[in-house]
Amino acid sequence: MATTATVSAIGANAIDPKEPILVFFDETATESIQQIAVIQKFDAPVKGFSLEKGSKVKIDDQTYTVAFAGGLVAANLTSIGHATLYFSAVPAKPMENGVYLTPTTMPTIHVGSVITYLP
Repeated sequence: MATTATVSAIGANAIDPKEPILVFFDETATESIQQIAVIQKFDAPVKGFSLEKGSKVKIDDQTYTVAFAGGLVAANLTSIGHATLYFSAVPAKPMENGVYLTPTTMPTIHVGSVITYLP
């Protein structure tokens, strides 16, 4: 079952054109984390959620396929709405809180963008 969130804020230091990474948290993030994160508001409570290789993440009209999802992703998404999306190849030692996506083209994201997680 799909889980949907809407971007409610983008921190001043959340997007670096040189780093193909987006760090998501829900609205419970501290003020300092909000500066480096994309804040997402889920449409419904996240329960029993899992992303794995082959799952999809849709950001507005762009659909990505999960190449790797670390072991901490499900717990972090359900507890604090946290996921780190990497728009790069899966490294030899991927991050356990990371979701590596293909294609590796970073999306244009804005307040109001809709993120759909399709396990």
